[in-house]
Amino acid sequence: MEKTIMLTRRNTAVASIDANRCVNCGMCRDYCPADAISERQKVICHLCPDCTERKAITPDQMIELQNEACTLACPLGLSPQGFINLLKNGRKRQAFEIIWKKNPLPATTGYVCHHPCQDVCKRGTLVDRPMEIRAIQRFLSEDALGFDPDPYPVIFDERIAVIGAGPAGLSAAHSLSHLGYKVTVFEQSNQPGGMLMRGIPAFRADKEIIRKEIGRLEKAGLEIICNTKIPNDYTELLKDFDRVVVSVGTQISKELPIPGAVSENVTTALHLMEKVNAGQTVDMSGFVVVLGGGSVAVDAARTAVRCGADRVVMICLESGDQIPAHKWELDEAREEGIEIIESATATRIFGGSYSVDGIEYAKICNLNTSNFSFEKVEGSEQTLPATKVIFAIGQRTDLKWPVHPQVVFAGDCAAGKCSVIDAMASGRSAAIQIDNDLRNREYADYQVDRSVDKGDLDYKIYPAVRRKITFPVPEVLSAQERKASFEVVEKVFNAENAGLETIRCLECGYEYVDAEKCIGCGVCRKVCPMGNVISMIRPLEEN
Repeated sequence: MEKTIMLTRRNTAVASIDANRCVNCGMCRDYCPADAISERQKVICHLCPDCTERKAITPDQMIELQNEACTLACPLGLSPQGFINLLKNGRKRQAFEIIWKKNPLPATTGYVCHHPCQDVCKRGTLVDRPMEIRAIQRFLSEDALGFDPDPYPVIFDERIAVIGAGPAGLSAAHSLSHLGYKVTVFEQSNQPGGMLMRGIPAFRADKEIIRKEIGRLEKAGLEIICNTKIPNDYTELLKDFDRVVVSVGTQISKELPIPGAVSENVTTALHLMEKVNAGQTVDMSGFVVVLGGGSVAVDAARTAVRCGADRVVMICLESGDQIPAHKWELDEAREEGIEIIESATATRIFGGSYSVDGIEYAKICNLNTSNFSFEKVEGSEQTLPATKVIFAIGQRTDLKWPVHPQVVFAGDCAAGKCSVIDAMASGRSAAIQIDNDLRNREYADYQVDRSVDKGDLDYKIYPAVRRKITFPVPEVLSAQERKASFEVVEKVFNAENAGLETIRCLECGYEYVDAEKCIGCGVCRKVCPMGNVISMIRPLEEN
C-alpha cells in the first residue's frame, strides 16, 4: 500500500517588486519557477481635453486600454518597454541581452520587422505618435554587433536537426540551443539566411549585418552545414537525431495560368530578387507590371524601379485596407512613383516567347480573402502597354514533407504568416513544442501567448507633455535618392537620438508578485538587470 506524505513549507520571505522602479523587462517573470509573477498595466488618466495633442478618452476607453501592451504584441515575446527603459537607465548591454535571448537576429529584424508593437503603443493613442521601437532595437543591436556571446549550454543528450537555415530555422535552433540541446542546421544553398539573403532586397536589409548575426550564432555553438539537401524521408536523419524541425520555407513561386504567361519577359518576384541579390546585372527598363499586393510584390516593384524601369504598376485583387502589404511599404512605393491598381486581376499577357507587348486586366468584386475567390466585373477589361511582367502572388514548397511524430514544422511551410518576425516566432514555437515533448514540461521562459492584468490604482499614467523637446525620428533617404541605389532606406539612430527617444516612453507596465504563489527562492532578484527593484520581505503574519 502506497503512503502519501504531505509536507508544508513555511516561507521565510516573499519577493516584492517596486513598481516605480520596474522597467518591465520580464526577466523575473520568465525565470520564476512558481509562475508567481505577472505583468500589470498602469491605470490611465486622460480625461482633461488639453492634456495632450490627442483628444481625451472616456473612462471605459481607459479601462480597455489596460488590456493592450507593446509587450503582448511582439510575436517573439520581447518586452519593448523593458529594453527601452534599460537603455534609458544606462544599461545598454543588458538592454541588448534581453533582446538577444529571444531574437537571434535582432539587428536584421531592426530593419525588416513590421513592428506590431508600435501599432499598439499607448504613446501613439494618448499623446502624439508611437515610440520608435524598431529603431531603438536596431540601434542597440547594431551597436552590439561585436557582442561576444556565451556558448550555448549543452545540458541534454538529445540532438536536434533543423532543415533550413532561414529565419524560422535559425530561430528554432537558437531557442533549442539556449534550452540546452545540441543543434545542427542543414541548408541546401551555399549560405545560411534563406529569404533574408535571397529574397529581401538590399534597400531593406544590410546583407553584411545578416552575415555577422548568423556568424554570432555559430560562434555561440550552433552548427550550420550548407550545400546539403535533405530528402523528405526522415529515416536516415532520425538515426542520428532525436527530433527534427522542418523549416524549408516556400521556394517555388506561384504563377497565374493565363494566356501569354510563358515568355522570356515574364518572371517571378523570387527569380528577380535572387538575381539582384546575387549581384547580377538586371535590366528592367520599360513598362513593368507586378501582379500581387503583398510585401513581396512591393519589394519586386521597388527593385524594378532601381533596375531602371521607366514605369511600374502593381495590379492586386485587394483594395484599401485589405491589401496585404503594410501601409508604410505602400506609402514608400507610391513615393517612388509606383502605381497601384486595386480590385483587379490579370486575364491575358500579350506578346510572344521573347517579348511582352501588354497586359489585359479586369476589375473584380465580391473578393473572398480566405480562398481568393471573386467575380469579374463584366465589360471592365482594360489593357496596359507592358514590356515586362512579374508574378508576386505567393509561393509553395518544392517537396511534400510528410507528418511524423518526431518532426515539427516551422515557418512558411507550416502554413503560418509569411513575415520574417512571424516565421521566427513559428520557429520558437517549434522549439517549445520539442522541449515540452522531450522533457514532458511547460517552460515558462518561452511562453508568448499571455495576458496582462489591470494595475493598482496607486500607479497611473499621466500622459501630459510638458517637455519642450524636439524628438527625433529615424532619417530616411528621399524618394529620388532611393530610386537611384540599393542603399538602405532607413538610417540607424545615433546614441544621442536613441537616448532622446527613450524619454518618450510612458512606462505603461510593471511586474507584480503574487505572494500566495511565491516560494521565496530569490531567483527574480538574481536575474533582474536593474538590481534595485526586487526585495525579499517577511510574510505578513511575521511582520
